[in-house]
Amino acid sequence: MPRPHWRKMTWVLILWSALILIWAIAGGASNNCGSEASQAAKSGCEAGTGIGVAIVLLIGFFGFVFFSLIWFMTRPRGRDCPACGEKVKKGLTACPNCGHDFAAAVARQQPATESWSSP
Repeated sequence: MPRPHWRKMTWVLILWSALILIWAIAGGASNNCGSEASQAAKSGCEAGTGIGVAIVLLIGFFGFVFFSLIWFMTRPRGRDCPACGEKVKKGLTACPNCGHDFAAAVARQQPATESWSSP
Protein backbone atom coordinates (compact mmCIF):
# COMPACT_ATOMS: atom_id res chain seq x y z
CA MET A 1 0.00 0.00 0.00
CA PRO A 2 1.53 3.36 -0.97
CA ARG A 3 2.11 5.87 1.78
CA PRO A 4 0.16 9.12 1.61
CA HIS A 5 1.79 11.91 -0.37
CA TRP A 6 1.38 14.76 2.09
CA ARG A 7 2.88 18.20 1.79
CA LYS A 8 5.83 19.21 3.96
CA MET A 9 3.72 21.53 6.10
CA THR A 10 1.34 18.65 6.89
CA TRP A 11 4.28 16.73 8.33
CA VAL A 12 5.33 19.86 10.28
CA LEU A 13 1.84 20.12 11.80
CA ILE A 14 1.85 16.44 12.79
CA LEU A 15 5.34 16.72 14.28
CA TRP A 16 4.44 19.94 16.16
CA SER A 17 1.31 18.35 17.64
CA ALA A 18 3.22 15.24 18.72
CA LEU A 19 6.00 17.34 20.27
CA ILE A 20 3.56 19.47 22.27
CA LEU A 21 1.63 16.40 23.41
CA ILE A 22 4.82 14.66 24.59
CA TRP A 23 6.02 17.86 26.29
CA ALA A 24 2.70 18.33 28.12
CA ILE A 25 2.56 14.68 29.26
CA ALA A 26 6.17 14.74 30.41
CA GLY A 27 5.63 18.04 32.23
CA GLY A 28 2.58 16.71 34.05
CA ALA A 29 4.27 13.42 34.92
CA SER A 30 7.40 15.07 36.32
CA ASN A 31 5.56 16.40 39.35
CA ASN A 32 8.26 16.06 42.05
CA CYS A 33 6.20 17.14 45.02
CA GLY A 34 7.84 15.28 47.89
CA SER A 35 5.76 13.24 50.31
CA GLU A 36 7.50 14.83 53.30
CA ALA A 37 6.42 18.32 52.24
CA SER A 38 3.56 20.04 53.97
CA GLN A 39 0.08 20.07 52.46
CA ALA A 40 0.44 23.73 51.47
CA ALA A 41 3.76 23.02 49.72
CA LYS A 42 2.22 20.07 47.86
CA SER A 43 -0.72 22.19 46.74
CA GLY A 44 1.61 24.91 45.48
CA CYS A 45 3.77 22.36 43.67
CA GLU A 46 0.75 20.77 41.98
CA ALA A 47 -0.64 24.18 41.02
CA GLY A 48 2.71 25.09 39.49
CA THR A 49 2.71 21.86 37.49
CA GLY A 50 -0.81 22.60 36.24
CA ILE A 51 0.17 26.12 35.24
CA GLY A 52 3.25 24.79 33.44
CA VAL A 53 1.22 22.25 31.48
CA ALA A 54 -1.34 24.96 30.61
CA ILE A 55 1.44 27.22 29.31
CA VAL A 56 2.85 24.36 27.18
CA LEU A 57 -0.62 23.71 25.71
CA LEU A 58 -1.07 27.44 25.03
CA ILE A 59 2.28 27.56 23.21
CA GLY A 60 1.18 24.48 21.26
CA PHE A 61 -2.12 26.10 20.29
CA PHE A 62 -0.50 29.31 19.01
CA GLY A 63 2.16 27.31 17.15
CA PHE A 64 -0.52 25.14 15.57
CA VAL A 65 -2.44 28.23 14.41
CA PHE A 66 0.78 29.72 12.99
CA PHE A 67 1.73 26.54 11.11
CA SER A 68 -1.86 26.08 9.90
CA LEU A 69 -1.83 29.54 8.34
CA ILE A 70 1.40 28.67 6.53
CA TRP A 71 -0.19 25.37 5.42
CA PHE A 72 -3.19 27.22 3.94
CA MET A 73 -1.01 29.82 2.19
CA THR A 74 1.24 27.21 0.54
CA ARG A 75 -1.47 25.10 -1.09
CA PRO A 76 -0.57 23.83 -4.55
CA ARG A 77 -1.93 26.02 -7.31
CA GLY A 78 -2.38 23.26 -9.85
CA ARG A 79 -2.40 19.55 -10.53
CA ASP A 80 0.08 17.18 -12.12
CA CYS A 81 -0.50 16.09 -15.69
CA PRO A 82 -0.60 12.26 -15.77
CA ALA A 83 0.94 12.20 -19.25
CA CYS A 84 3.97 14.49 -18.89
CA GLY A 85 4.15 15.29 -15.15
CA GLU A 86 4.08 19.08 -15.55
CA LYS A 87 2.01 21.31 -13.27
CA VAL A 88 -1.24 22.47 -14.86
CA LYS A 89 -3.09 25.49 -13.47
CA LYS A 90 -6.46 24.84 -11.90
CA GLY A 91 -9.33 25.47 -14.27
CA LEU A 92 -7.55 24.32 -17.44
CA THR A 93 -9.01 21.20 -19.04
CA ALA A 94 -5.98 20.43 -21.20
CA CYS A 95 -2.25 20.39 -20.45
CA PRO A 96 -0.52 23.25 -22.32
CA ASN A 97 2.69 21.21 -22.52
CA CYS A 98 1.51 17.89 -24.01
CA GLY A 99 -2.18 18.52 -24.79
CA HIS A 100 -3.56 15.82 -22.44
CA ASP A 101 -7.34 16.35 -22.13
CA PHE A 102 -8.47 15.95 -18.50
CA ALA A 103 -12.19 16.03 -19.34
CA ALA A 104 -11.86 13.23 -21.91
CA ALA A 105 -9.86 11.12 -19.44
CA VAL A 106 -12.57 11.48 -16.80
CA ALA A 107 -15.27 10.56 -19.34
CA ARG A 108 -13.36 7.39 -20.28
CA GLN A 109 -13.02 6.34 -16.62
CA GLN A 110 -16.72 6.63 -15.80
CA PRO A 111 -18.69 3.44 -16.49
CA ALA A 112 -21.44 3.58 -19.06
CA THR A 113 -24.85 3.91 -17.43
CA GLU A 114 -27.74 1.86 -18.66
CA SER A 115 -30.99 3.58 -19.35
CA TRP A 116 -33.83 2.06 -17.42
CA SER A 117 -37.21 2.39 -18.98
CA SER A 118 -40.43 1.59 -17.21
CA PRO A 119 -42.93 -0.71 -19.01
